Amino acid sequence: MKSPPTQPTCAPAPKQRQCYCRAYNAEFPREPHIPEGYCGICERCGKPGHTQHFPGPVPYTGAWCDRCVKVVAWTWPLKNPIVWFGVVIVFVVLITLLWR
Repeated sequence: MKSPPTQPTCAPAPKQRQCYCRAYNAEFPREPHIPEGYCGICERCGKPGHTQHFPGPVPYTGAWCDRCVKVVAWTWPLKNPIVWFGVVIVFVVLITLLWR
């Protein structure tokens, strides 16, 4: 008796989306303006998306499509440590110039 083929252990796991699709009641996703498989409409572009946490450090929950989540996550300036390093250097230079 053969066992069914299994995925190799090195296969990547499917990406876990941290949205609220499963948290809503069964009637919410059936709203006429929300397509099946989504739980919201993107606030930036108006395409179907998922209600989830804002991809930056601001404590905000809204609906975002996958593309806008990636765009905001990559362009949010305070998320990058190089930006903070630059801000600190500018601050130190300004304080030094003011104390002269």
